Amino acid sequence: MRVTRRCLQAAQRVAHRPHSTGFIGLGRMGSEMAYNLFSKTFANKPESRFVICDAIPEAATAFQNNFTAAFPGARVDIAETPDEQVIVSLSAFPRM
Repeated sequence: MRVTRRCLQAAQRVAHRPHSTGFIGLGRMGSEMAYNLFSKTFANKPESRFVICDAIPEAATAFQNNFTAAFPGARVDIAETPDEQVIVSLSAFPRM
């Protein structure tokens, strides 16, 4: 993958947030995955900050409200666009 100016700018915006975890897509499956990831991260690092993004703003707001109700003190911010996050995706496909 070729690094673009947009990727570098996004990385610079979030470089000062070493304890941030982002998640994009809070549908039926994504919200459960984000909740699981964030709850385990928050248990180990209470100073963590979470950034979420979804195409449906109401889904992001609902997740934010539910998570902060379950974990008082958790910092959950809603990103306006996915490029406000640095995305790392690791996929493992079985070899055939």
